[in-house]
Amino acid sequence: MTEGIDIRAAKAATTDWSWHENAQRAERKAKKFDRIATFVVWLFSFVGLGVLFLIIGIVFARGLLTALSPGFVFGKPQAINAGGGIGPMVVSSFYLALLAIAVVLPLGVGAAIYMVEFAREGRIIRLVRFAADTLSTVPSVVFGIFGMVLFVIYFGLGYSLLAGALTLALLNLPTVMRISEESLRAVPYSYREASIGLGATRWYTVRKAVLPSALPGITTGAVLTIGRIVGESAAIIYTVGIFVRKIPLSPLQPAAPMAANIWHMYTEGALVPDWMRVANGEAAFLLLVVLALNLLARYATRLYRKRLGSSR
Repeated sequence: MTEGIDIRAAKAATTDWSWHENAQRAERKAKKFDRIATFVVWLFSFVGLGVLFLIIGIVFARGLLTALSPGFVFGKPQAINAGGGIGPMVVSSFYLALLAIAVVLPLGVGAAIYMVEFAREGRIIRLVRFAADTLSTVPSVVFGIFGMVLFVIYFGLGYSLLAGALTLALLNLPTVMRISEESLRAVPYSYREASIGLGATRWYTVRKAVLPSALPGITTGAVLTIGRIVGESAAIIYTVGIFVRKIPLSPLQPAAPMAANIWHMYTEGALVPDWMRVANGEAAFLLLVVLALNLLARYATRLYRKRLGSSR
């Protein structure tokens, strides 16, 4: 009897030792694969960052000194002679961004508010989200051709800032709507319950409780959308214009945003003796503007969150 117990104890000890050895082997194997995966992730991250910094460095090295010259940034462009600036192009870019954001922001935020706060979840809402996600992947040149056919030709707006703003509004509407929707959904539902429990209407709750809490995300989306509008070229080549000599004053006038003018200089600007200087300087200045807008979005979001936290 004692020998049988000893045999069973020995078998149990052997089984425990085998299980422990297998567990240690599996743990060593998992750590090995974890180190390999970590190395691969860091490698691809450094390669991606290296390519990014290489592009930024090349753009700045070629045109930063020109871009920082006040005479170049605020100067008048030249169609034939050397020494021109990009003053009308800078104004055209911000004018276009202002018009486009004035159209797309109310539509996008309004659609998001309706979908989150008022509409019932169903087949139509899911179809709208699917359509928005699908439109977000459509190339901008397709929107440019569509805007040229619809706004420039059919509605008779011609090559103008208004035609480009409407086209860019359609291009960025799905993105603004989805960012606003996610920002509204991130607001805790307890805010809504507390407001409605105090007797407030649903619309008053949205205005006073939900929107202020979602404003950092919406603001970030709006500023990033402005950066995308300023850097957009394919959609505005067909709707706004590629070269102007004077600053546009009316939305119905043609214009030449910086991205479109860069394309014009690299493809059709051979008549300008220093077209390379103009194109490189304009590209560097445009990159500075986009970087500044991204930093502004982060700073505005952080500042508003601090104020919102201190007010509670």
